Amino acid sequence: MQEGLATPLVPGLTMDVLRRFFARKSTPVIQLEAPALQAPEPVDIDAATVLLDLAQRRDVDQMLRVLDAHLERIQEQGREGEVLPLLRWAEDALEQTAATQPAHYALLGNINQRLSEAVIAQPHRRALGFYTVALAGFQQAREAEGVAVVQNNMGMAYLDMAVADPGNYCDAIPLLEEALLFYERGEDWSRRADICLSLGEAYLGLEESGCDHFELGREYMERARALYERCGDAAGQAQAQGRLGDVQMQLAAFDRDQAREKAVRHYRNALSLYVDLGDDRAMARYQDKLSRAYGSQGEEEHLRKGLRAGLRALELYEEQRDKPAIAAVCQRLGDVQLALVAHGDPAVLWSAFESFRRGLGLYRELGDRLGRAQCLLGLGEIYLAGGDERQDTDLNQGLGCLEEALAVYRGEGDHAAVAAVEARLDKARNGGD
Repeated sequence: MQEGLATPLVPGLTMDVLRRFFARKSTPVIQLEAPALQAPEPVDIDAATVLLDLAQRRDVDQMLRVLDAHLERIQEQGREGEVLPLLRWAEDALEQTAATQPAHYALLGNINQRLSEAVIAQPHRRALGFYTVALAGFQQAREAEGVAVVQNNMGMAYLDMAVADPGNYCDAIPLLEEALLFYERGEDWSRRADICLSLGEAYLGLEESGCDHFELGREYMERARALYERCGDAAGQAQAQGRLGDVQMQLAAFDRDQAREKAVRHYRNALSLYVDLGDDRAMARYQDKLSRAYGSQGEEEHLRKGLRAGLRALELYEEQRDKPAIAAVCQRLGDVQLALVAHGDPAVLWSAFESFRRGLGLYRELGDRLGRAQCLLGLGEIYLAGGDERQDTDLNQGLGCLEEALAVYRGEGDHAAVAAVEARLDKARNGGD
């Protein structure tokens, strides 16, 4: 969030402090900037000592600022639940105050927005309630930047809730657009970029037919990319490039010319930036995305590029010991290798078998039924690939894999997958390849 106050609403709670809670979409947890008017924070804290001191002092201003500054460390030390009584006391104290302090309510909203659902129900809904009070206060005081900050964070709260209910994307858009109007008047390129990126996410998430909302999302993502480049934010550029690649992959479903090639270009740009940033997790993710983008194009040359990118993603995920990601990459590698077999390269058939077999084992270990079914389908195709030279044992193995996958899809209620697997089983039983 970002906040500007012509006159301080509470002692010490100035514009620079409020700028700490301008929410960015760059990570699931809100990123905070160091407050210009406060002493540097210690490298570490003892959460128990900090919380006890706050409970004894009972100072609303200090309590909210300290919780805002140290919430992540409090959470890491397993004491997040002890924050709730302090927040409830602060809320009660503010309700008894004659003059509403919008900055305090903005901080309450920001802190609640960052709490986990393990300790509080519907943290984003609670945050929106506090933001609504803060927004009214800033509007009444004609504090334009305060209004923009709160509108941005309200939009971010709706974006977070849209993960479970996409209808919230519609609520996020007007708030973010209003916030953007304020920042377009100045030269705060970073804030503008953050909001454009969020607006891009919101438009991409709309449940609408056609591709117009994807185009709007792409336009905002492109604006964000240019703004991040202008202010020298490499991490922001990388994120925008990556999301532009995702948009192009979505547009490819509408037969847009060269959409997949554009996606590859954006993914490569993102990967290059993440290499410079030394972000191994992002490097693995974008090698994986590159593999899928290449593989979707179907030509043998692209399939081989996809195979190389997938193998590199696998290496990186193995270094990070990320079992779910390893399982998913193995399954996709198997698909690419099977496609190369279809292009006349039988030498990779064994590699495909090993990829599916490893993915199947990991999915079983993880309890991922749908992932298991996908690997079973791949293994089934390999067992059935022998044609006239296929042995009865291979036929039975292939049929067994398809039948097990069919049982999973029936259990999941995936009628389209059930129909497809039943058709493949009928073909195999009747002597088809």
